[in-house]
Amino acid sequence: MLGLILYTSAFVCEAIRSGINTVPVGQAEAARAIGLSFNQVLGLVVLPQAFRAAIGPLTNVLIALTKNTTVAAAIGVAEAAFLMKEMIENEAQLLLISAVIAFGFVCLTLPTGLILGWVGKKMAVKR
Repeated sequence: MLGLILYTSAFVCEAIRSGINTVPVGQAEAARAIGLSFNQVLGLVVLPQAFRAAIGPLTNVLIALTKNTTVAAAIGVAEAAFLMKEMIENEAQLLLISAVIAFGFVCLTLPTGLILGWVGKKMAVKR
């Protein structure tokens, strides 16, 4: 669990950093010019714009996390492998069984990508 947290947190930090880099420097300078402190500039000006720009990359991280947790869960992988083995032994249709397992992953990740992609377009900064 700790390894998965550390692995994914690096990608989340990179997504947020890239979002912060999309905010024009003039925004922070203008906020400082009107007397806001660093924390106020970050919390009121920079981060709200950064999160809007980081929705797309964070969506990708969420989808990757879904796949990684499935692979990392030893019980889930063992159960899926056992189920697949049983099905192959009984049915002997490797391609069909693999397609069913792949379809399960598509059912998990496609709605997430579509919904968060729509949210990202809706919240995108118009430039």
